[in-house]
Amino acid sequence: MSKVIAASMVFVLVIGAGASAQLLHEQFTGIGLTNALQLLQGDQQASSQQNLVVDNSQCATGICGTLASQNLFASVGEAATAWGYCGNVAVLQELLIGNQQEQAVAEGVGPKLQAQSLTLDVGQLLSKTNGAGYGDALHTVVLNAGQNANNASGQMNESATIMGMQTSTLYGEPGAQGSVGGTMTVQTVQQQKAL
Repeated sequence: MSKVIAASMVFVLVIGAGASAQLLHEQFTGIGLTNALQLLQGDQQASSQQNLVVDNSQCATGICGTLASQNLFASVGEAATAWGYCGNVAVLQELLIGNQQEQAVAEGVGPKLQAQSLTLDVGQLLSKTNGAGYGDALHTVVLNAGQNANNASGQMNESATIMGMQTSTLYGEPGAQGSVGGTMTVQTVQQQKAL
């Protein structure tokens, strides 16, 4: 009996804050990836892959041409493959992304407030038991967030983009049992106030 377990994790947490007399912005970013393969009996094969790109930026200036800007860009991926022969194949993938941005821009005239939240939960589960096997999984996501403000009492922007893909495959034979699952959850909330 042979056993193969492949697992990998990536977690990125970025916290930023900037402030001047009447210019405040915050940015929180959390990204987590999990990837696990498990083959428990005879003739094995496994694979795992992850890609991650995070671009997190802020900008602030002040007085008359006041500007505050924030951004998040993430391009993630995940891939998994498994094969069995005498069965018991499992593939598990997760992906969590948060993000929260807040801004307050005043500089003496018409204060502007912005808040933005971007969240994505992805999951996948493949399983097979006893005899033969196979598995597969993939998700890839492109995220975007944004914010902008200006002042001398004009302009405000917010933006959010989420793109995604998730695919699962499961194959069977000898004593086939199986299971495939997949979820994807997206939430984005935006708020603006010009006072």
